[in-house]
Amino acid sequence: MKFVEQFDAWVYQTWKKFKGLTEKQQQFTYCLLILLAFFLISLINEQADNNAMWLDGSWKGPSDVYLIKSKKDECEYWDIKQNDFFLMENAQIAVNSSKRNIVLTKNSGNTEYHIIKLDRKRIILQIFNNQKKIKELGLERIK
Repeated sequence: MKFVEQFDAWVYQTWKKFKGLTEKQQQFTYCLLILLAFFLISLINEQADNNAMWLDGSWKGPSDVYLIKSKKDECEYWDIKQNDFFLMENAQIAVNSSKRNIVLTKNSGNTEYHIIKLDRKRIILQIFNNQKKIKELGLERIK
């Protein structure tokens, strides 16, 4: 409870000091706060660069349903199914992946699944074999 009282007193004192500033100083302070907010948002965005949880789920294509599922909460290993048939088990995210372009592959295989995020509900799935694109599909998330 003491912390809350100290914090309340600090906020009150800071607000009093802010009200004592000239109009130009207040505008400058507002600009600094806005810049700080943008900086914090971009910093958080950079830290979440390889978070692939958005990919976890069912995706519907023109004729097939794809299930892309993380085996653990850490998004380390992934399974890819097409209509309940395993296309790849225990795939890992490749080093060259980013938050909008994820590459799932296995060390022992020549097949790669490139997933490009268009928005929250749409992705493009590209299938590569021996570094040659063999298929490209537009998929939509199934609720």
